[in-house]
Amino acid sequence: MTRKPLKPDGRQESGITLSALRTFVAIVDAGSFSKAAAALGVSQPSVSIQLNSLERACRVLLLHRRPRLELTDAGRDLFVRARLIISRLEEFEGSVSDLRELRRGNLSVGLSGPHVAMPLIGSFVERNPSLTLSTRIGNTSTLLADIAQCRIDAAIVAMMGAAPGLSCTKVADLRLALCVRADDPLARRRTIRPQDVASRPLIMREEGSVTRQIAERIFAAARTRPSIRMEITGREAMKEAIVAGLGLGVLFAHETEGDSRLVPVEMAGTPPGAAIYAVTLGESLEIPVVRAFIEHVTMRVSPRK
Repeated sequence: MTRKPLKPDGRQESGITLSALRTFVAIVDAGSFSKAAAALGVSQPSVSIQLNSLERACRVLLLHRRPRLELTDAGRDLFVRARLIISRLEEFEGSVSDLRELRRGNLSVGLSGPHVAMPLIGSFVERNPSLTLSTRIGNTSTLLADIAQCRIDAAIVAMMGAAPGLSCTKVADLRLALCVRADDPLARRRTIRPQDVASRPLIMREEGSVTRQIAERIFAAARTRPSIRMEITGREAMKEAIVAGLGLGVLFAHETEGDSRLVPVEMAGTPPGAAIYAVTLGESLEIPVVRAFIEHVTMRVSPRK
C-alpha cells in the first residue's frame, strides 16, 4: 500500500486542497453542482471530482446527493471550518484597508419580520456597499434550522429567550397585542383579557411562529380555549384577513405600525421575555463579515419599551 508523504514534522499529508475546500463551499452556497461550476468558472465534472476528492481525504460523506443536495452532519461541521479557512486566506490576500472596510464578501441573513430587521440590514449595507447580501424570510423555527444547516449565516428572529448552542444578541423587546380593525369596539380598550375574546373568531399564525407560541401560553394560563377560525402563514396575510373581517389576530404591537386600518390592544397575561435576537453559529463569528454584521447590530440596537 502506498503511504502518503510525510510533512517536515513527521505528520502525513491529508490530501485536502484549498481548491477542494473552495469547491465544497461553492456547492453549498449555490445549492447545486452546475451553479457552483458556473460561479467558479469550471466544468461541472471538475466540481464533482473536487468534492469526491475532498470526501476521500476527509473519509466522510459531506453532502447527500439525493433526493436533494443537503449537508450531512459531518458536512455541516466542516462547512463552517472551510468557510473560515477561505476567509482567513482572503484576509491574507487582501489589503488591510479592504479588510477594515469590508469591501468584499457574501452574507446571507434570515428574518422573521421586516420592521426591526430591515433598518439594521439597510444601515449595514449602506456602510459596506460592495458586500453581496441576500435575505430569506421565514418564521423563527425554520430560520433557526437554516442556521444549523448552514443555509444562512445569521438571522434576526423573535424568540422567548436565547437559543441553546447559538450565539444570540438581543435586539429589541417585544409586546404581544390583540390586533383588531379600527372600527371594532375592542379598539377602544387599553387592555383585554383572553376570556373577553373567547367567543370571537381568532386567526392564528402557523406552527413554528413565536407569535403563536406566546398566544397559546396566554390562553393556556387563562384556562381559556380560543375559537380558532383559521391559520395563516405570515403577518401581512394575517393583517389583511383581520381587515377583511375574518377574525381577530394576535401580533406583536409594532407590526401594525403605519397601518391605520388596525389597532393593537395590549393582552393581559403576556409572559415576559419575548424579544428579537440576532442569531448565528458561534463558530461563524470568526468569519469577518458575519462578525461585522453582529457587531453592527449590537451597536445599532435600541430596545423597545
